[in-house]
Amino acid sequence: MTEFEINDNNSLNLIVGENGTGKTSIAECITYLLYGKIDNFNASDIPNRINKNFYGKLELECDGHNIIIERGLNPSLFKVEIDGIVVDTAGKANVQAMLEESYYHIPYSVINSVIILEVGEVKSLLSMNPSDKRNIVDKICGFELYNKISKIVKEDAKELNEKIIENRSALRTTTANLDQYERQINEINSTSISQEELDQLREKVDEAIKIKNKNEILIKKLREANSQLSGDNIKRAGDFKLLKDKIRHIDEKIALIDGGQCPTCGTSLETEIFQIEKEELLKEKESYEIQIKQIATLASKTKEKIEKLSVKESEIQRETNNTRLTELQSDLKYKTALKNRNTISIENLKAEMIKNISDLNEESTKLTEHQITMDFLKQMFVDGGIKKYISEQYIPIINKIISEMIGFMGMNYTVTFNNNFDATILQNGVKVKYGTLSKGEKRRVDFAAVVSFIKFLKIQFGELNLLFLDEIFSNIDVNGVDGMISILKDLSTELNLNIYLIHHAKLENADFDKVYQTKKIDGFSHLEIME
Repeated sequence: MTEFEINDNNSLNLIVGENGTGKTSIAECITYLLYGKIDNFNASDIPNRINKNFYGKLELECDGHNIIIERGLNPSLFKVEIDGIVVDTAGKANVQAMLEESYYHIPYSVINSVIILEVGEVKSLLSMNPSDKRNIVDKICGFELYNKISKIVKEDAKELNEKIIENRSALRTTTANLDQYERQINEINSTSISQEELDQLREKVDEAIKIKNKNEILIKKLREANSQLSGDNIKRAGDFKLLKDKIRHIDEKIALIDGGQCPTCGTSLETEIFQIEKEELLKEKESYEIQIKQIATLASKTKEKIEKLSVKESEIQRETNNTRLTELQSDLKYKTALKNRNTISIENLKAEMIKNISDLNEESTKLTEHQITMDFLKQMFVDGGIKKYISEQYIPIINKIISEMIGFMGMNYTVTFNNNFDATILQNGVKVKYGTLSKGEKRRVDFAAVVSFIKFLKIQFGELNLLFLDEIFSNIDVNGVDGMISILKDLSTELNLNIYLIHHAKLENADFDKVYQTKKIDGFSHLEIME
């Protein structure tokens, strides 16, 4: 069991250890115990890889109340005790909401943004690209909530747009149906269909059906004959190839005899025996050639028959199509229905369509009003809306703090941010680019920016007394580290903060109230207080 205690008063502390030993996990564990979640982690990612479980207990004081929270995974555990009384955990979501609203008074998005501050992210505001800058500004200014609202508004706007499209489509379809019913009513009222006309039409349909059935039988027979003839030609093609192969073998033997000598053993092939064999081979070849001509003739005649069958099938198909059976059947069905019905049922359908159109128009009006509201919300929560207004209020405060910090550090620079958080650096009144500063100059300006943003965060979230700074001393020389530690000590006292510096290498213990060391032993992280 590892214990980690945070003082009520301000302090400057160091957490040191090699990469992968669990330094940053301390802050992540505190966040999980408070809120039951960590960004970019699923529940399955949290338990230890070796024993596959997790248990943590957090004791804290909020508004004079003593709160104890226990959470566990594998097995699952969520237990809350307030002033010695266990809170019913039947509804975990309700208990979590109660903690955040009635006791913490700080939403998860705020804790997640500021409890672990990766200095590399903040200092890069002076030179980072617009996309990365937007992400960091959102953290500093607490815009996560506005971003979530913006996302919800965009999703709602998309859903609303789909409803508008659906409404317009339904209105077009319903209007078309109404026009169709009106045409049918007019046609019924103006058209008189006699029984004699129906009987004549029915006779045409019957005659067309007879022709269709007869032609279908003929086409079936034609296709069977076609299939048989095609099969015969396929077999002839096989016989043709076989005979060609035999002739090729005969030609090879004759060529061997004509050569006069066996290429293998050297025997003479000009004897009478081989000449007789050659004559027999020529006779056999002639026989095969005759057969090939016969096969070719039969295949050609069969092909002509197949073509004639195909032509005949097309003629029969055209005859069937010319009967216009489908058209006649549709006409008969329509005129029979027209003769047998009155306009009452269609009038009812027409009245229903008129009501539907009225309802759809009313819905369209409401959707249009909703769309106006949604367009306003979209404008409010884009980067140029309410976020811009808040940024304009924050920028002077941030610029004032960073000006004071640079003055305190004795640097001859001024660093100011505009409303888009683009930084302008002046040295002795002359504008300079961040990239042209020396490494030492960059480190000092970066650190001034970091401390200024910490002060700004404290102004926003005065209840916070805990801050983790991750790898703040990376690539800083010894003299620079000493100066930064001195400033952070003053910052801790001024803002009543418990600051924990996460670093991969040891520093002078005397500079810190407490020094913790993390180690990985047999796959488990251990935390020790250094004397």
